[in-house]
Amino acid sequence: MHLSSEAALDLVEGTIADAERRFWSSHIGSCSECIAELLDWSALAGWVTRSHLFSAPDDVLALAMQIFETPQKIMEFRTPFRHIVARVIFDSFAQSAVAGVRRAAAVQQQMLVRHVVSQTEEFDIHIRISMLEHRRDVLGQILPRDNRTFIKNARLHLRREDKRIGSAKVNDLGEFEFRSVPDGQLSLQIDLPHLTVITALFENADTAE
Repeated sequence: MHLSSEAALDLVEGTIADAERRFWSSHIGSCSECIAELLDWSALAGWVTRSHLFSAPDDVLALAMQIFETPQKIMEFRTPFRHIVARVIFDSFAQSAVAGVRRAAAVQQQMLVRHVVSQTEEFDIHIRISMLEHRRDVLGQILPRDNRTFIKNARLHLRREDKRIGSAKVNDLGEFEFRSVPDGQLSLQIDLPHLTVITALFENADTAE
């Protein structure tokens, strides 16, 4: 029978019963293995009770408790984000008759109005572009094709050559506007919570003048 770790620690700390203390004191006098066990525990007890050790500050203890008490966050699985290009289904300047009127009006410096309709699976984008001399204004409306598409929080960005030059929000009717639009090849980016849509406004410089 040899000294167990529990009994050795009790002997070192002086918490062992008197009868057991007398037994083990007699036993370790003739057992080198138990003496070694007792010396190891005695050295360990002396190391952990040295004066250079101190308790952690209260604020550190409180922080540690918060780490263990804070519930783990549940991972959210979101719907994959999509990027699509809206298809232009109508452009008033694509009509040859209207193009002739446009050229005549340009000579007379009258206001030109261009209507463009783009379409995705979920909504239609109606755009009205008014042009007078070198000024262009863009008015538009996003119309959902069903009641499930939510566009109230849509953000719109006017882009020229992949650079953002203006931003706007839709109102409760899905309407938006950009005033004093600069010249150049422009596109409209529509950001929705689950989707980004890109649609062209001007195919080339000739159609915008």
